[in-house]
Amino acid sequence: MLQLKSIPEFLNLLASDAPTPGGGSVAALNGAIGCALLEMVCNLTIGKEKFRDVWHELEPMKVELENLRAELLDSIDRDAKAYDMVAEAMKLPKETEEQKSARKEAMQKALKTAAETPKATARYIHQALKLAVDIAEKGNPNVLSDAGVGTSCLLAGLEGALMNIAINLGSIKDEAYVHQMKKEMEFLEKEGKKLAKQAIEHVRKDIGFEDD
Repeated sequence: MLQLKSIPEFLNLLASDAPTPGGGSVAALNGAIGCALLEMVCNLTIGKEKFRDVWHELEPMKVELENLRAELLDSIDRDAKAYDMVAEAMKLPKETEEQKSARKEAMQKALKTAAETPKATARYIHQALKLAVDIAEKGNPNVLSDAGVGTSCLLAGLEGALMNIAINLGSIKDEAYVHQMKKEMEFLEKEGKKLAKQAIEHVRKDIGFEDD
């Protein structure tokens, strides 16, 4: 499993000519890292007496982030498996009309799976970005930069996931499916960027890292 590899092992594999892991797995990894950093902010706020007033708000957020991080870790391997499905479909024989038809059907099914996987990643990250805003505003100010870095990782993961949806949509023939996916992509991109901007601007303002 990719998620169980050491950091150097994963990066060496990523840098190799192996088709997986690729951008979709990295998008999920970015999302998981972002969740972990936001969890850290929660853990460094909950239990600190001076922040007692926000414990009850951050505790359920921490639990939700733990669950989202677990899903995103699994998505690292899900994305690689989805690519493998496409690769296997491409290898199917296409000598006869029946074979061509079967191959085409398998390809379309695999391409939809390859689009659905990063869509799930994008949804998990979007949910985490909702939490990032409150955590940036209410978390321990001593680790505010970590909330900012976590949010930046989430945004990178979201954008990466959306790119991986888009590249698969280009080969899918189901126009209704493509249309619906594009609508959801637009929503996730618009709302995700808005949430990330809100959280990061708060961080930059509080740590004195605003644009001149």
